[in-house]
Amino acid sequence: MHILNITFSVDPTIQEDFVAYVTTQLIRTLDQKSSLLRIHSDANTHPTFGLQIEFDSSHILKDFKNNGLEKTYEQLQASFPNKWVCFDTELEKLSP
Repeated sequence: MHILNITFSVDPTIQEDFVAYVTTQLIRTLDQKSSLLRIHSDANTHPTFGLQIEFDSSHILKDFKNNGLEKTYEQLQASFPNKWVCFDTELEKLSP
């Protein structure tokens, strides 16, 4: 299994609305199993979340990055303009 982890650092003023939007709106539009996690770290200066999207193969993940990821970012930018930053990481699950 391959996982795309998108780490978001969000403005504290939108964190509740961000979580609500991602869990009730954004995840529903994705064809893959997805979950939102809160990241706890002493290094974080803003609320930080990880959106994990699971894929059966690296090929399907790459297709999503090439065709669907930009749409995801556009949806978030439309709802929360300039209130978040992110980076993505590809993970490969090696054991259950």
